[in-house]
Amino acid sequence: MKVFYTLLLLFTASLAYSQTSQSNQYIDFDGSDDRVQLDSAAKYLNGGNAISLTGWFYPDGDVYGQAFGIRDGGTGNGSIFVFCTGGGKLECRAQFGNFVDLQLTTTAFTSLNTSNQWLHYAWIVAAGTGGAKFYLDGTLMGTKTVSGTFNSPDKPFIIGWNQYGGFKGRADEVSLWKKALSEAEVLNMMQNPLAGNETDLVAYYRFNQGTPGGNNTSITQALSKDGDETKHGNLINFALNGATSNFNGTLDSDFQYINFPTISNKLTTSPSFQLNATTNASLTVTYSIVSGPASVTGNTITLSGVAGTVKVKASQAGDASFVAAEDVYRTFQVLDQNTILPSATVLHPLAGDVFAPNLTPIPVNISTSILYPDLFSVGQITATIGGESIALQNLNNGLYLGWWTPTAYGSFDVLVTGTNNYGASVTTSYTINLQETASDVTKNATNAVWVSNNIPTVTVESDLPSHIGAYDQIIGTLSVTCPTGGCDPWDMVSSIEAQGKDGEWYLIIRYITPYLKACSATIDLTDFASILNGKTKFRVNLGTQGNGYLYTLNLAYRAGTAAHAYSKVQKLWYDTYQFGDPANLQPTGVRKKGFPQNTLAAKLKVVSTGHGWDIDYNSNNAAEFSHNTHNLIVNNGVQNFTQDNWYDCNPNPNGCNNQSGTWQYDRAGWCPGSIGQFFDYDLDESLLTDSVTLNYVFDETYVDACHPNNPNCVDNVTSTGGGFVCKNCDQGYNPYLMVNSYVVSFADVPEIASVKNVQNAAAKINLYPNPSVGKFIVDFGGENVSALLIYDNVGRIAKRMKIAEGSTQADVYMNADAKGIYHVVLYDKTGKVITTKIAIVER
Repeated sequence: MKVFYTLLLLFTASLAYSQTSQSNQYIDFDGSDDRVQLDSAAKYLNGGNAISLTGWFYPDGDVYGQAFGIRDGGTGNGSIFVFCTGGGKLECRAQFGNFVDLQLTTTAFTSLNTSNQWLHYAWIVAAGTGGAKFYLDGTLMGTKTVSGTFNSPDKPFIIGWNQYGGFKGRADEVSLWKKALSEAEVLNMMQNPLAGNETDLVAYYRFNQGTPGGNNTSITQALSKDGDETKHGNLINFALNGATSNFNGTLDSDFQYINFPTISNKLTTSPSFQLNATTNASLTVTYSIVSGPASVTGNTITLSGVAGTVKVKASQAGDASFVAAEDVYRTFQVLDQNTILPSATVLHPLAGDVFAPNLTPIPVNISTSILYPDLFSVGQITATIGGESIALQNLNNGLYLGWWTPTAYGSFDVLVTGTNNYGASVTTSYTINLQETASDVTKNATNAVWVSNNIPTVTVESDLPSHIGAYDQIIGTLSVTCPTGGCDPWDMVSSIEAQGKDGEWYLIIRYITPYLKACSATIDLTDFASILNGKTKFRVNLGTQGNGYLYTLNLAYRAGTAAHAYSKVQKLWYDTYQFGDPANLQPTGVRKKGFPQNTLAAKLKVVSTGHGWDIDYNSNNAAEFSHNTHNLIVNNGVQNFTQDNWYDCNPNPNGCNNQSGTWQYDRAGWCPGSIGQFFDYDLDESLLTDSVTLNYVFDETYVDACHPNNPNCVDNVTSTGGGFVCKNCDQGYNPYLMVNSYVVSFADVPEIASVKNVQNAAAKINLYPNPSVGKFIVDFGGENVSALLIYDNVGRIAKRMKIAEGSTQADVYMNADAKGIYHVVLYDKTGKVITTKIAIVER
């Protein structure tokens, strides 16, 4: 695998050197999503100031994409890659202390044809006097100065693919170095294969594996020549069967290779097992233990019973017909079941102060993980607070939810125990201090997070206040500042997401970057209070091909009893939708949602920003510069809302004035340097039922006359209005809306999965008749009840009733429910929880 995203560079030049190091065998990429990937390869280069990438590539055509390099994932300034933009243009990029972009075009290589032949690439970057150099077939094509150090601990080394597309063609003899190769070394490796043990060689892939064009589906990795298993590259998305997306070429008649499948990890108590390496010559493979707590006899490995790392070598010496095969190594772990234990991280409540104006149930959220999931799993998670056991619900994604109802304020010890699938456990403990009164506080969610073309997404974690109903407002202040190298010159879509305690990611801010300027903006995030508490992850995203911005988000919590202590956020329309497509004018579809039984109020929350414009290729400069009004329809018209999705941009709604570019022009739902507006719509109480139908109807007056799906569109004939015509009906640059929307429900009491966690309180309530045949009366006995819930004997909610202020009793009808014992739970806004039982019997 050539760790260089080999994408067609259309460069041409006569080959000065014969391709003797490029063997008859290679790997073929299908141009879609095939890739060879060495995870965290950047760790071998981190902190250095010189890197080299080399390899043979055979592009099948001039295609936009990347040739090879270190790029995806991670943080910091570390990336280096070769990138083809099509049309004969090649960009060799490296980001050390400063950004280096060496751009080359076919005009510099008039005698070279870069497709349908083998070409040798060498991209060498060295800070200081060495500089950056690109060699094509041994000829120096360009240079540029570079300074600083390479800084990335975790980016992968990938051959053949990145987010811009896949390489279509062949790759061979790919190498990655932590030094700057000399011209003489480049010329030598073009003539001669590497030994694999050269100084400062990180990884070397010859791709001399498998049966050319045969069934190689049992092969999962491209082997690094040095035999270091940790440097073998994963074969991702290859078909590994047939002429393409597979190992290919021709074999010498005496060539022999070993296919040695990976060995799964074992327990110290695992029995002996057999190895099953094979060769294309069907000769017997011999094995030896290089290191670790095991022995081998023939093809059988026996473990010594202690933990450690075992490295096994597979060899085949050849015979009269076949040469010796190259040795292949496999490593596996021998693990002690008593030492690999679950990690349990409490997301809420965190150690220290916890704020609750009433002694109402407090959510307990726990995140779990365990190493070596091929052998180990989380068997059980238990928690106690103040000695009280908390019933935890497994959300089946590594997350657990429970409820703790305190009886008093003060300090409480929290114990969390994780047990693995073999019964071994570990306990962590800490102390919380439950307080009735909170104070205003500001917490940092993201601090100068740099997102750019090289790092489009960064995830960070922050400790936010632990609270339930203690803050009546949360205001987010987002500041975007210019990184080293300057701000982005364009208005680009970005966002900040927060991860809920259910594991879902929720967009809380849609931001459009300003033109070449640092700016700030504020937004009310109170509706996301159920997400913005405890240990919370934030994800910053920016779609740009430029230098990006630094994102800092601060959250200001205002102390005060919330109108409703509990809330729940559910996603509705959450996608990018074509706008005005004649074949599908209403692409959002109908959504059906049910409200929790304890819901007292709810709202719809929608942000939709319009993008895509060109008067020559779509009607009315839509959607960015088109003033459109959309509608939200609830239960087929029981309640309707209008969304006038238009922003006046001068002055800028967030004060980001005097930018470059076209910042002052009004736009559809946004302005450069501003947060996209959330539209909030309160739902009528009568709609808070188990099933509500919601429909988001795009402006019905708009149809894109230039859309490819308009059968009547004729190039340079069809009018878009104002004297403009559609230059190209198939151009495809059509309008779209980016939509993120939610339904947020509010309550004074939580949805408790089991009444075991409900606090009992002395009360004078009375139920009669009890037993009942299905209808009974609940007399509140002077208690100020706000909600009444009835649970069956396994903790499921059978009925929910909202009680009007000042009511003294409630009539309950359960004629259609199964017979049995039910728990009746009454709540008031002070946090008091009252429970009793009712028996429903046959008439």
